[in-house]
Amino acid sequence: MSETPAGTGMGPDEPVGSTRSNHRSRNMIIWGGLALVLVAGVILAGVIPTGDRAGTTTSDPSPTASPTASPTASPSASATVEATVEETACAEGGECQVGDIGPGGGTIIYVDTKGFPCGESLRDECTTLEAGAVSYGQLCSPANSYLEAWGPDMSSGEWQSHLSRKSCLGGLLSSVRASTAGGMSDWFVGSTVEVTTAVEQATLLGIDGLDLWTSDPGSASNRAVSWRATGVWNDNYSTTGLASVVPMRTF
Repeated sequence: MSETPAGTGMGPDEPVGSTRSNHRSRNMIIWGGLALVLVAGVILAGVIPTGDRAGTTTSDPSPTASPTASPTASPSASATVEATVEETACAEGGECQVGDIGPGGGTIIYVDTKGFPCGESLRDECTTLEAGAVSYGQLCSPANSYLEAWGPDMSSGEWQSHLSRKSCLGGLLSSVRASTAGGMSDWFVGSTVEVTTAVEQATLLGIDGLDLWTSDPGSASNRAVSWRATGVWNDNYSTTGLASVVPMRTF
């Protein structure tokens, strides 16, 4: 009988192709496969992390700052600040209204934005009439007691006072013209028109119940037109009599 070839793994009584031989071959393949699986598992175990390292993200133990919210400006901070433009006061050269304190420290009693003639020659143009502090006494002295001119318009009092500067001396007309009250030197005794305006603002000026001088000449020599406290005009009141005067100026 021929011998079984060496290296087959079979005994002499196990012919090639027998069932036992086939089982042995399969078992060897299986055990070989298992060995490969175990080896591969060991290798993989050393490469692939386990636990938290095996595909899971571990939270950073250090504190993470939350995004800082951008500050929201309060309405007062974000609102546009409007510049406050202060109006120039009448006393400082600004626009004037009746009742305002004027540049000369008096009270504004008349405003005409259209303008009116003014000044000692009536060649200037003004818009505003200012009344100063009341004085009491004679309009002219007995030695120089005449008024020279009469005018029917607003601000003619300055012109009249200027024309009478030499004929009515020693009384209120002269002292008013020489006054520098409030730093102004253009005060005068008002005409009938201007004194009428003062009477209309009597409460504002505090002149209720006063007899008031005008610079208008009366119906006779050394007479002046005056406003009587009784509420009537008198065109025959002596310039050397006693009454009050409201100094005025225009600008």
